[in-house]
This record gives sequence, C-alpha cells and structure tokens, in this order.
Amino acid sequence: MKVNWGALGITIGLILVAVSILAVGLIAGRKLTVRLTTLEEQIPSRYLYIKTDIARTLIAQEYAYSKANSEKRAITLEDLKEGYALADKFMGK
Repeated sequence: MKVNWGALGITIGLILVAVSILAVGLIAGRKLTVRLTTLEEQIPSRYLYIKTDIARTLIAQEYAYSKANSEKRAITLEDLKEGYALADKFMGK
C-alpha cells in the first residue's frame, strides 16, 4: 500500500488548525465570561447614578424651558443654574 504523504500532511495540518481554533475559542469564551460577570456586578451602582443624573438634568432643563417660555424669551445659563438648584432640592442633594 502506497501512502500519499502530501494528503496526509494536509490532513494533519487541517486537524491542528481545527484544534487551535477550538482552543482559542474556549479561552476567549472563558475570558469574556469573567469580564461579563465583572461588568454585571458593577451595573447596579452605575445604573442608579446614571438614572439619578438623567432625572436631575431633565428637571433642570424642563424648568429652564418653562421659565423662558412663560417669559417669551430664549433659555439662559441662569435659567439652567436655577433649574439644577431646583433639581438638587427635589433629589435631596
């Protein structure tokens, strides 16, 4: 029986490539799982901060818009400062 060394070499090479791709996939999967777990632990505290900050900004901007609109003029920086002061009172800061 005659062995085709070229075909055997290509077959072994393809098997090695497949094994290395599988190994890299498993290692990357583990690292992603660890990083996702770390991010999931950090999300609740960051979410609360972002939610509070968005609410504060919305209160301030709505106050500034309402005040400027009632006086039929453009919003000024002073309106926004007053709005943030009002938002801080609402939010207990």
